[in-house]
Amino acid sequence: MNGMKYAVTSQEMKIYDRNTSEHFGVATEVLMERASLSVADVVDEWKSKREAKRTYKVLVMAGVGNNGGDGVCVGRLLKQRGYQVSLCVVGDPTKCSDLLLKQLSIAEKYGIHKDTFSNIRCNKSEADFDIIVDGLFGIGLSRPVTGDYLDAVNYINSCKRQRDSDMFVVSIDIASGISADDGHVCGAAVRADATVTFNQAKIGHIMYPGCEYTGKLIVEDVGITDESFLGKEPGVIYYDGEGRALLPDRNPAGNKGTYGKVLIIAGSKDISGACVLCAGACLKAGAGMVRVFTAVENAEAVRTLLPEAILDTYEDFEPVGDKLKEAMKWSTQAVIGPGIGTEGKGAELLADVLNFYDKSLVMDADALNLIAEDAELYRLASNFGRDGKELLITPHMGEFARLFKSDIRDCKEHITQYPVELAKRLHCTVICKDARSIVADTGSKKIYINMSGNDGMATAGSGDVLAGILGAVLSYKMDGFETAIAGAYIHGRAGDVAAERIGRYSMVASDIAAALPEVLR
Repeated sequence: MNGMKYAVTSQEMKIYDRNTSEHFGVATEVLMERASLSVADVVDEWKSKREAKRTYKVLVMAGVGNNGGDGVCVGRLLKQRGYQVSLCVVGDPTKCSDLLLKQLSIAEKYGIHKDTFSNIRCNKSEADFDIIVDGLFGIGLSRPVTGDYLDAVNYINSCKRQRDSDMFVVSIDIASGISADDGHVCGAAVRADATVTFNQAKIGHIMYPGCEYTGKLIVEDVGITDESFLGKEPGVIYYDGEGRALLPDRNPAGNKGTYGKVLIIAGSKDISGACVLCAGACLKAGAGMVRVFTAVENAEAVRTLLPEAILDTYEDFEPVGDKLKEAMKWSTQAVIGPGIGTEGKGAELLADVLNFYDKSLVMDADALNLIAEDAELYRLASNFGRDGKELLITPHMGEFARLFKSDIRDCKEHITQYPVELAKRLHCTVICKDARSIVADTGSKKIYINMSGNDGMATAGSGDVLAGILGAVLSYKMDGFETAIAGAYIHGRAGDVAAERIGRYSMVASDIAAALPEVLR
């Protein structure tokens, strides 16, 4: 899909860095200079937005590795641009990398003398600096931050609290203390205003809680290009463009049948909102026709709130097989699950669909709980996508844990691995819904991390809206992986628009659906 970007692990990035130097012959010193220039430019950009004419004071906090070398290089460049620079090297001086030692030698010749952290802390006020350059740790950190490093991280954060928006904290490559591989905090971490990373975002930049410490993520080209993959592409992608761009252009000669006849099997005698939200979102996401198959108790709600929808109803006591088969025959794709219940008709409806439906299907909510509880339904679901049909499932973390036969904590800790395994088990595409939703597909070698959305979307019915969007997007005949990416991203962007309109506290699911026309305009 056009516009996708890579997010890499620390190990992948080290390989690409090494390939650039050893295979292509680009000197590591050249890469370091280019990286440092990009960080200095970001500092200049922040300063240019301030109107003060005074000399700005910079503290460079450098570790003893190559990230520290980047920091020293940034300090030298900023001094040459007129900043007053203080340099502090934290850590065991006997463990300084060769590149750091080289940068320290260069800095010394330009009149920048390194200081100790204890001297900085004792003789400088926490409000003394305008800018702090965080070069303590690079992307390879995996152990807890302790000792002088912990004190240094806390000192940077304390300085920032003193000055607030009058201070700019910029991290080199990644906020020190954040794991580049999954975004977890290694005991403590710098809270940066901006992080400048090089050529590829790291997974830790975009996963929680790492993204909260990253600040504004700036990905700069320093010369470690896609050629450095040497044919081994990263396994994680993300997207941060326009939602509309993820969909093919509509056929100007099309008709309502062209754009999908979506069957929405949702709601029950006690739940009416789910079918209305799902079907309404499906219509607003571009479906040509929507047919709601629901309990008779929901008829008035559907007729009143969705006059555009076709309506089929059933009584709780009647067999639904023949009526449902007729609706399935009419449709080009279907959604099942929102509000159907895990007792009564829910299991009967799901069994008929899994046994007899011959087109692509989205399974959500109660449909997922049913297959998690019933071995036969699980078997039917695992066979559904084997013959070319697309099966998309949309579990939140609780539903995912039940399907995966594990607990929520374990699933959260392995959120970039377990969806791949579940996709293989069920021969389907999985959208594991969380603060950062993960898309995995049985036929794809990549996973997708969804960047759109916000905490205001943690509201009842939000998942019903997503299911409806996916039902509509299936009409574009993309594969399951592409459909899931587009649906998840568009859903999140609609949530972002809704948050801008009414705020996160008051947002409800219908606000997300109402924002779809703006996202897809």
